[in-house]
Amino acid sequence: MPTSFRAIATPPFKRDVRKKLDRKPEILNLYKEMLAALLTDPYNTTGTHDIKKLKGKKPGQGLWRIRKGSYRLRYDIFGTDVVLYSFDDRKEAY
Repeated sequence: MPTSFRAIATPPFKRDVRKKLDRKPEILNLYKEMLAALLTDPYNTTGTHDIKKLKGKKPGQGLWRIRKGSYRLRYDIFGTDVVLYSFDDRKEAY
C-alpha cells in the first residue's frame, strides 16, 4: 500500500497561489495536477512526473520542484508532510 502524504502550504505560498489564480483562473487545473502528484509521489519514484531535486538548496528553501507547463512549484518533504513554498511561472521562478 503506497504511503499517502499531506500537503502543508506556507502563508506566502497561499498568498502567491491566490494572487495567481485571481489573475489566471485557467492555471487551476495545473495546480490541482501538481498537488495530486505530490500527495501520492513527491519523490517521483514512479518516474512519471517532472520532479527534480534542486542543487544548492537546503531543507526549508524548497529543495524539490515539480514542473507542469511553464509553472514551477517548490517544496520540501519532511516525513509524510510536503511543505509548499512557491508556485511561479518559469519567468519568475529562478
